[in-house]
Amino acid sequence: MKKGIVMEIHRKYAILLTKDGSFEKGIILTAYADQGDEVIFQSVVEKSGWRSYWAKMPLSVRLSAIILLALFIFSFSLFYGANNSTTEAYVAIDINPSIELELDDDMVVTDIHAVNESADKLIEEVRSISERNVSSVLTDIMHESEDQGMAEEKTMIVGVSSENPNDKLGNLISKINTYIASIPEWEIATLPVPEEVRKSAQNKNKSMNEVMAAELANHHVEIEQTFLDITDADNRAIIDFFYGEEASDSDTNRSIEQEKMPMKLQDTE
Repeated sequence: MKKGIVMEIHRKYAILLTKDGSFEKGIILTAYADQGDEVIFQSVVEKSGWRSYWAKMPLSVRLSAIILLALFIFSFSLFYGANNSTTEAYVAIDINPSIELELDDDMVVTDIHAVNESADKLIEEVRSISERNVSSVLTDIMHESEDQGMAEEKTMIVGVSSENPNDKLGNLISKINTYIASIPEWEIATLPVPEEVRKSAQNKNKSMNEVMAAELANHHVEIEQTFLDITDADNRAIIDFFYGEEASDSDTNRSIEQEKMPMKLQDTE
């Protein structure tokens, strides 16, 4: 007779886990036994198949196998979850460096891309920039831009775009504007960017903010209406200053191909 813990109860026998970690078929001799109880039993058949193979393994080997299996399942779940996170919005930041952020539905930055060379240098200096709220990431980008001498004018354009046509960009921009309102000394404009403009900018390896500004300067009716619906006059003035000044300073290294003159965005108010 042996002692073991009841794992399964069948009509003519039970499966029990013995102290040495092996499984055995047996007849329970303890009265009123239930699953999970430690009982006295009598073995009825010789172990066979995988249970026999498992029982012959040293206890240390069995424990190691169980731990490795648990780690595999845990790692797989993390990998699967990470690769199924969806990007809900894109935020383009133009100072001198041009950077694009990917956001999930909690406004957490899941990825970051440098659009120009100066952004490459800035990203190298910013540690752990992803997996944090967009406002925290914006703060780091502004501080690092100042430290590297890239933000003499302290002017920034923040463009927002989304792949989901049901999203209301105004809601996301409103949240960003709430944060921006708390930042002193910086002139910051927020800019809604339609998905087709973002994709066009991506194909040209340019900032979606600049491509959007070019569309507005060319008075693209549908684009301009979206812009005027969400963006106020102060924002339009900052965008006009930011890109118009850039156009007058130099004819080289322009991101917007269409224009050869300073932009003047019309205020329709």
